[in-house]
Amino acid sequence: MKTLKRSSQAGSFDDSREHDVVDHCDHPMVAGFADLWHGKRGSRAVPDRADFEFEELAPWFGHVIIMDMLEDAADFRYRLVGTAVTGFLNRDYTGRTVMESNYSGAQQKVLDTFRRPAREGRPVFRRGYVIWAVDKSWRTYQSVHCPITAGGTGIAMTIGVLYFSLDPVMAPDGLPRDHWG
Repeated sequence: MKTLKRSSQAGSFDDSREHDVVDHCDHPMVAGFADLWHGKRGSRAVPDRADFEFEELAPWFGHVIIMDMLEDAADFRYRLVGTAVTGFLNRDYTGRTVMESNYSGAQQKVLDTFRRPAREGRPVFRRGYVIWAVDKSWRTYQSVHCPITAGGTGIAMTIGVLYFSLDPVMAPDGLPRDHWG
């Protein structure tokens, strides 16, 4: 089992583990997706859903998450959850809202994942720790969640990607083995 080196510097694993928001991610696919979003944005504050061609998302297939914002960001509905994500979680949330989904009490943290980009109008990077559903081993994750409009109006959705480490890591200090973060 590998261990992770952690520090309190920006861009490192968040020792608070409350939100795991970082300035950037070093995973090339996560960084590449953020670059795609910025390219689609152009001179606009936020790109539109129609700016993302299905074929362009091919490098990220399996890892894409698209969320519809509901009721002024009170909740979000999973429009699309990639197969790599559903396989890792051992469940598919497509069509459900965050509040309808089983997050073992972590719904507010998950809602924050999607509220930040919607409210701030910019990509939000995250990385941290999660337990793999299949064998209960700890893994790391890196993600980016980006706001998009639907038809050029206000922010209506988020689009992003989520990647999990292939190799188990040591449980983060102070977290129980059954923590889902």
